[in-house]
Formats: sequence, C-alpha cells, structure tokens
Amino acid sequence: MDRLNDFFEETWRFYRRPLTNKTKSIVRRYDKYLLNKGLIKEDQKLKLDGKVIILPSYPPPPVKNPVFREPKDIAFIHEDVGHITGGRYYAYFIISALLELGHKVTIYSNRKAVFTHEFDEYKKPEFKIVSKTASQLATAKIPKADVYIGSPIHGGVCAIKHAKKYNKPVYVLVFDPFPMMDKFIGKREYVGWTHLIKGLKEKDTNVISLCNETSKYIYDWLGKDQKEVHPVYPCINSIILDQVKDQKREKYALFISRLVKHKKFQDCVKACAENDIKLKVIASVNGIKEKAQEYVKKYNADVEFHLRVDDKTKFEMIKSASVVINGSMFEGFGMFVAEAIACGTPFVGYDYPTFREIRDYSKANNIYLAKFGDSNDLSNKLKQALEEKKFAEPSKEFHFEKMITRLKDI
Repeated sequence: MDRLNDFFEETWRFYRRPLTNKTKSIVRRYDKYLLNKGLIKEDQKLKLDGKVIILPSYPPPPVKNPVFREPKDIAFIHEDVGHITGGRYYAYFIISALLELGHKVTIYSNRKAVFTHEFDEYKKPEFKIVSKTASQLATAKIPKADVYIGSPIHGGVCAIKHAKKYNKPVYVLVFDPFPMMDKFIGKREYVGWTHLIKGLKEKDTNVISLCNETSKYIYDWLGKDQKEVHPVYPCINSIILDQVKDQKREKYALFISRLVKHKKFQDCVKACAENDIKLKVIASVNGIKEKAQEYVKKYNADVEFHLRVDDKTKFEMIKSASVVINGSMFEGFGMFVAEAIACGTPFVGYDYPTFREIRDYSKANNIYLAKFGDSNDLSNKLKQALEEKKFAEPSKEFHFEKMITRLKDI
C-alpha cells in the first residue's frame, strides 16, 4: 500500500490534478497483477513506533561482531513433546548447523525427540535430560555456557534466566507470533506464555524468527528492533533428499501436515475430488481423525493416509506427486512449500504471506496461490497446476548449507 500511495502522490505532482477513484482502481488492479506474476515484490516497509523501517531482503547483511562466527560453548535448552512438530524439527537443524560451525552444543531437555533418527547423518550434540516434565524445564539448573538458546516456552524461560545470571548472550526461537495468529486464525488464549513473553521483552533477549514475514509481527508485539530479531529460514533434510533418486510422476496430490483445524484439510479433499485426483496424506498426528474421514465420505474422495513416514519416503512421495497441496490458514513458515520447491513439484495453497516470501526468495514459478479461504478458487488453482504440469528443476535454496551460512552472520 505504501508503494501505491507513493505512486499516486508522484502522479498527482506530475499532472497537478487529483486522481479519480476509477484511475486509482485501475492502477491497483494492475499492481496486483504485477505482484501475482512475481514481476514486482510486495512492500517491505513497516511502521515501528511511528517510524518507517525497511525490512532487508533475505538473508540480511551480517551483524557487527557476529556471535556465532567463532566456536563457543552453547547451552540449547529445548522443550520437547511426544510427536514431531515443525518448530522442534527446525530447532534440531539449528543445533546441527551450529555443530557444523564448530560450536560445542549441549541440549538440555525434558525428553528425547521422536525424530532423532532423521538426524543420524548429522553431527551429534551432547544430550542431557534435566527435568521430568516440560514445565519443570523452566526451573532446571543449567551450567555456565558462552551462549544460551531456548526453544520454545519453558526452554526459553530457562535460557533467559541463565543468560542473565551469567551475563551471557541469549537467543529464543519464536515460531508463531501471537498477533499474526490472531490475524489469520482468530484470537485465542495462550496458556503458559506469561513468563516467557515478559522475558522476551527484555532488551538483552534476542529473537530468532522463521522469516521476514513473521518478524513483522514480532517488532511491536515484543518491543524489538531489527538488531534484536534474526530471521533464519528453516531448511529441509537435504542430506536425505540428496540420496533420493528422481521418481516417475504419478497422478496424485500430496498433503503434508498435521491434521489440525487451521490446515483446512477439508478444502484440499474437496479440491481433489472436484479435479478427480487421488489425495495422499502424510501426517504426524491424526488430530482430527474422525473429522478427516467425514470429509472423505462427504466429497466421495480417493484419499490415502500415511502416518509418521520417514524423510526418505516423504521426499520420494513429493518427487512422484503431480502437486503438493495444503489449505493452511496459518503457518510460521510452511516447510511443505519449501520441500515442494526442493523437489521441483508444483505447490497449491492459499495466498498467505510466508508462502509468497518463500516463492519470491526461491524464484519458483510453479506456486499457485488461491484467494485466501476461498475453497472454490483452491480447486481452480489445483486444476491449473495439473493442466500446466510445471515440474521445475529442484532448488537448493532451502538446503542445510544455507542455514549454516546464515547462522554464521548472526
């Protein structure tokens, strides 16, 4: 919108007469066309405390005296659960990247992650269980280290506390900013976050965010400036992907996500049924099992469920698919989009900010974004993707090596 306002102001100065609403409407439609075609980028301007700041392109330039440039003893305090989540998977890649940079990393946690076998070919950190429950992790005693990193709730509280105690740098991973969640999936109660948010707002607490779009919502929410928020794109399991051979394309769409409400699984089932294509589902938690089966019956769809598949199988399925589809209304990033791009497979989903950022960064030309929340348009975009068959060259923009390079500059 700032871009258009600047244009209207410049045009008025040139012609010395007010622009009509009709003229403005035409310009806005043309501007939207250019954005959708990827010929121009969305404004990166953001107002912060009455000032306009410019968000840097990704990756941002290196900070002065980067903390992670030289090897250090890092305490990574990590709260885990009994199933795979995108944020926890991301945290383990951060740890693996820090190890590649020569740091000594010790994980202090409440339990082993269920997906640790996926990291068998990556360097291993030291691992210590220091609490019986997730909540007890907040008060766990952690030895002195050079840097503290926390993820997500109670791990963050503990990291901030020990960084203050020993006067050391602290970084907390923030996946889903609450103002962003409120905007896209509605206001809710965020139980158990009070102490962490208080700590995040302290001036010495640094935040690692998933991308520029999520960072926008962190600045005002936590009172941070750009020097305190460090976007680090998630990476795919590229060591495993590189072991997967090219696959023969088959006629099916692939849904990769937890089966939870805001993923709008029903919209994907509807779109596939209307386009007469099989839908294969990879999910870690069948959170809406009964509902999912109801949607299948409602639309008389051909759906095949695959629960808890390993990364190798997942990449084989992406490389075999006609398209990756997801109806999510909210994501901190959207790994399924990055994974589709890494395999050269078209992606169909709703027009959502982080998906646009992923598309623009990778310059992928086979990303089909439907009008937000419009299931009919999602079906239309799926039809377009199936007809155009834009199978691209696999991209390495989200490989593990990219994360290593990015962390070195923080």
